Amino acid sequence: MNSLDPILVIDVNVIIHFEKAGLLDVLVNDKNIRIVDLVLYQEYQHKKNAMSSKVSSIRVLTLSEKQMQEAYNLFLNNRRNSVFDYFSYIAARDNNFVLLTGDFKLKKVVDKFVDVYGAIWYLEHLYEKKVIDKEQLLQAYEIWLNDDMVYMPNDILLEKIEKIKQTD
Repeated sequence: MNSLDPILVIDVNVIIHFEKAGLLDVLVNDKNIRIVDLVLYQEYQHKKNAMSSKVSSIRVLTLSEKQMQEAYNLFLNNRRNSVFDYFSYIAARDNNFVLLTGDFKLKKVVDKFVDVYGAIWYLEHLYEKKVIDKEQLLQAYEIWLNDDMVYMPNDILLEKIEKIKQTD
């Protein structure tokens, strides 16, 4: 991925993880970030009981009726994922977006057709592009590691933390 590729955030946990790491501003100020309609807003509101005004500044990608029907038909033929997942897949495919999610069931179905990455990848992307520094990178990993509500592989987080500490 180059720095100009648009990214479609389809997992509210990505937003929550960046908020917990103190990097929500970085996520929402990335001009390449989009979300699909109100699906993510509603999920965020449900999980947090109040929508962050910061999140509402992310640019919204709207689907046509034809795209929504195609997503619904995919859902009817393969119920491994939600209809909202298929909305996101169609939006990413039709707009040449990268999907940003932690949903491995969705990844298995759509990664042959669109690029799918998670929060760790995006965090490292921000570090490589010098949007965040090493201290912010380390802090985010440590916060995610120590938060029981963050579902990321501890072994990977520990490995990344150790690697950063070894470079000091």
